Amino acid sequence: ARGVTVVTGPSGCGKSTLLDALAGLLPLSAGTVTADGAPVGGPEWQRQVAWLPQRPQFVAGTIADNLRLGRPEATTAAVWRALRLVALEERVRALSHGLDTTLGEDGTTLSAGERARLALARVVVADRPWVLLDEPTAHLDDLTEQVITDALVELGRRGAVVVVAHRPALVDVADHRLELPAPPAPDPELPIPLARATAEVEPVPAADVVLPRARFAVGTLLSALASACGVALTATAGWLIVQASTHPAVLTMLVAIVGVRTFGLGRPVLRYAERVRSHDAALRLLARRRVEVYDAIVPLTPGRLGRRRGDLLTAVVDDVDGVVDRELRVRMPWRSAAIVGALVAAVAALVHPQVAPVIAAGALAGGAGAWWLARLGARSAEQRTVSARAALSARVVEVAQLARELRMWQAADRVVGEVARCSDRLGAAATRAAAGASAARAWVLAVAGATMALVAAVAAPAVADGTLSGPMMALLVLTPLALAEVAAPLAESGALSVRTDAAAARLATLEHTAPAVRDTVAAPAPTTHDVLVDRVRGQWGQDAPVTTECSLTLAPGERVGMVGPSGSGKSTVAALLVRFLDPVSGVVRHGEVDLRDLALDDVRRLTGYVDDDPHVFATTLAENVRLARPGAGDQEVATALARAGLGGWVAALPDGLDTWLGDGHAGLSGGERARLAIARSILADQPVLVLDEPTAHLDHATATQLAHQLLEDRGTRAVLWITHSDVGLDLVDRVIDLAPAPLELDGRGGPRQGTRRS
Repeated sequence: ARGVTVVTGPSGCGKSTLLDALAGLLPLSAGTVTADGAPVGGPEWQRQVAWLPQRPQFVAGTIADNLRLGRPEATTAAVWRALRLVALEERVRALSHGLDTTLGEDGTTLSAGERARLALARVVVADRPWVLLDEPTAHLDDLTEQVITDALVELGRRGAVVVVAHRPALVDVADHRLELPAPPAPDPELPIPLARATAEVEPVPAADVVLPRARFAVGTLLSALASACGVALTATAGWLIVQASTHPAVLTMLVAIVGVRTFGLGRPVLRYAERVRSHDAALRLLARRRVEVYDAIVPLTPGRLGRRRGDLLTAVVDDVDGVVDRELRVRMPWRSAAIVGALVAAVAALVHPQVAPVIAAGALAGGAGAWWLARLGARSAEQRTVSARAALSARVVEVAQLARELRMWQAADRVVGEVARCSDRLGAAATRAAAGASAARAWVLAVAGATMALVAAVAAPAVADGTLSGPMMALLVLTPLALAEVAAPLAESGALSVRTDAAAARLATLEHTAPAVRDTVAAPAPTTHDVLVDRVRGQWGQDAPVTTECSLTLAPGERVGMVGPSGSGKSTVAALLVRFLDPVSGVVRHGEVDLRDLALDDVRRLTGYVDDDPHVFATTLAENVRLARPGAGDQEVATALARAGLGGWVAALPDGLDTWLGDGHAGLSGGERARLAIARSILADQPVLVLDEPTAHLDHATATQLAHQLLEDRGTRAVLWITHSDVGLDLVDRVIDLAPAPLELDGRGGPRQGTRRS
């Protein structure tokens, strides 16, 4: 119940799994976990536990909101005290809004080390008797690590701290140490099972996503013909009924009977053909627009995206669907109604010229009035609907992704309540929009009734003087009623037009957002691979601070280390080298070419990057690695995995390279995830490789082995080794220190003569 217990062991031995079991997040398959003799688990136990996973996540909101996640009533003084304890007070005070600064998704406005410290500050604010921490110092420099170590010792005086650690600083201060054994080693002679052959997926021809405007034109024409059949069916049926009341000869009615049957059969057939044609065109438009949206999003990643995943989901799905709806359900009904109205008015003019203007005016008043009323009623409601839908998507995605964190901090009910409120706002906006559409439909029926009465009044004198027969008058009188069916979709069209306009505006904003870097094809790819970074500074956004000035050189085959305190700009230098950002000042060259003069694909074909939080895709292990070089064979993938130190792990998997990873599939430890990303970089075989904290989640022995594999192979590939630990620094040619006024060091840690900070 007191003190610091450190859990150590080789990567993949189950340290994180043990913490999950202690937290009650993972059911036990054997054994027991007790506290004071009572089994742990359930909400009562979790209310006593403060939890920090290997990759902490943050809710939408401000820094203060995230710090108070486990203790909403915490005072501002307590929050600042926690930030001071984890050496983050100065950084937060330097922000323009302090504690009220809104965090980017997953804390992306902060460095990896700052995110880890912010999550630890949340643990301190929660002030709970049991603290479970998974590698809280993985991304920290030595000085900050010592500050965090002192903070954990302080927590250990008040309660129990169980911490998974690879770094010796934490092990040295532990009151207790639990070392987990390595998993059984596979037979070194056991070959890696190769992937099973899968069917080739043929690429979609580019022509299939090009929208032929003629498809919508044909769809509109078919829709108009189907609606015209409906009008003709109603009018002809009225004529037939009235004519039949006079008991004429059967031959007199034969043409009308055939007409009723023709129009009755033609209407559904034409409607079916219209749906096939128009939906085919709509799906082609959907494919094209979705590709265009992805093309707009990719250049914004990661430097300018600035949107949460739920909001992006709305843009890629709902907003693109809205643009398609504009063609299919807004414009097409208008065009179809206009064609039918003109056609009916022309036929009415042939029957009785005085009635034609009345029918035309009634059709125009009914359709235009319905569209305007529905749009007016939906204007404010639909704009709120789009915003509410985006907010709801963002909240739902956040809750799904942060479920474990929310459960551990007993914040699930609170956040689910916010989801419910977003849903209520969306429902209320939809109800207001529906009210406008209902009024519009009522208007259509009222105008149709008035037009029928007016047609009867205009046609009555002609019937009285015998120039117009009674059956023909019935045909004319029923025509406005049939046109009401054509005008009714315009009510929905008017309401929908507001949503499609708002969706189009959101997409236009996304597509017109200036990317952090612009693609160019001005210069051919260089044939030499010396890298020069000359007095550069980087900035992730207009409100973000500019990083420390940095200069360095990388010659082919050279190994250069980069160290510095958290937030000093090491990851920003990596981003500059792969053109996620362009420098605010200074220049980055590959060979003799400024990176800004190279096509982005060329830059990233020449420079590989393994970041400190690599992504695992929901696909097979082989495809996760083959992402780096799609044409690579299974044996090449297996060799890359073996060189990344994962050969034994893969050989022990029942399905080998066919093992599915990612969401909903086999999980990976932090160290395994890092080595999987390194296997990708090995397979890609770029001339320059940037590794950002490649050993952060590895035990010392595995980290050392991996460093030797990557740094001792003196080929032509240049390597920039960004790290907070000492592992690998004895194998590099030079070390660049981004601390204030640093010196450039040689591979032995001593100052190099005549060099200053790069």
